[in-house]
Amino acid sequence: PFGPVTMAAISLLTGPFATFFFTMFCVFEILSQEFHKWSHMTLSQTPKWANQLQNLGLTISRGPHAQHHIAPYDGNYCIISGVCNPVLDKTGFFRWVEHVVYKLNGVESNAWKLDPELKAKTLRGEYALEASSQ
Repeated sequence: PFGPVTMAAISLLTGPFATFFFTMFCVFEILSQEFHKWSHMTLSQTPKWANQLQNLGLTISRGPHAQHHIAPYDGNYCIISGVCNPVLDKTGFFRWVEHVVYKLNGVESNAWKLDPELKAKTLRGEYALEASSQ
């Protein structure tokens, strides 16, 4: 949706600051997907500089991101650096979002399908994850 025509329209309607904002938004959104992709690849498959970013903790590395792919898939959702995972898991932010989505459209989280107790806790408003899940 943010191709050249859309960006030209944004620029004409709003000016250079909005154009710059949307340009940077698109660049960083694309980069976030690359960071996530690299967390699924082996060291030899990723560029050396990408491995260095992971080693420095600037992007999500393989180990921490792998926790997101372990049943019941109930935490570690951040795909850029993982820095926010402890706070968001402890506060139950993503459980709360899943509850809101469920109330709005009736779609259940995949984690609920694997763990009926997690679903029951979320629907009761008990959003925080236990330490063993993080």
